Amino acid sequence: MDKKRVLYNIGAPVLGLALFIGIWYALAQAIGISLFLPTPGETLVRFFKLLGEKKFYVAVGNTLLRTILSFSAAFLLACVFAVLSAKFRFFGKVFSPFAVVLRVLPTISVILLVFLLIRSRFAAYVIIFLVIFPMQYKSVLDAIERVDPLLKEMTEAYRFSWQKKVFSFYIPQMTPALLTGMSITLSFTVKLCVAAEVLSYVGKSVGRYMQQAYASLETETLLAWTIAAVLLGFLLEGLLLLLKKMIVRRYHGK
Repeated sequence: MDKKRVLYNIGAPVLGLALFIGIWYALAQAIGISLFLPTPGETLVRFFKLLGEKKFYVAVGNTLLRTILSFSAAFLLACVFAVLSAKFRFFGKVFSPFAVVLRVLPTISVILLVFLLIRSRFAAYVIIFLVIFPMQYKSVLDAIERVDPLLKEMTEAYRFSWQKKVFSFYIPQMTPALLTGMSITLSFTVKLCVAAEVLSYVGKSVGRYMQQAYASLETETLLAWTIAAVLLGFLLEGLLLLLKKMIVRRYHGK
């Protein structure tokens, strides 16, 4: 990797982050009241204090687990429905309106409707599933439909078993596109999970502690928990993108 590419891949994001922090600091100084907007330094001090508290790791762990479980359930069911839609065109036509309605339904409507029906800590799981499922369904279905028709004809001509078709041909070709979509959706799932935790008062979670900080007017604590949520989203998205690169190198030699 040459120096210009390193500068482009690392230097540009660092510059963007520095600009963001600079604008934040300038706004905080202009306002001059930490209650409304603390400086980046004040927020980072509070964030590092949180790192020394046990409740921080319990809350992040619970939010992470809730995110992964909800996301995984939505993805697996989306795969089932996408495969059925691709295999049986009539089923796809029948199910398409349901998927479209769920996809365009405002998130706040989903949240409010779920809260009317479910008054428990499971509400957050249901909200995440209902919002993420149609996005994942479309992503998986698009990946299936983009499989090279010549590849399909070849697997049929050689009469490969369905296991060999799926695991040796279809999945390797579909995986890069799937992982790209999953990485974007997963970071969105973190934001959605935190919002659901705030509104459903889920105990020992990032969203709950953010709500408590807001109620007690501890803005620097609110922003410190926000940083934790952002880092969690970046971590999950980065892991999926890394997995994508490894798979592309293995199957496509890139």
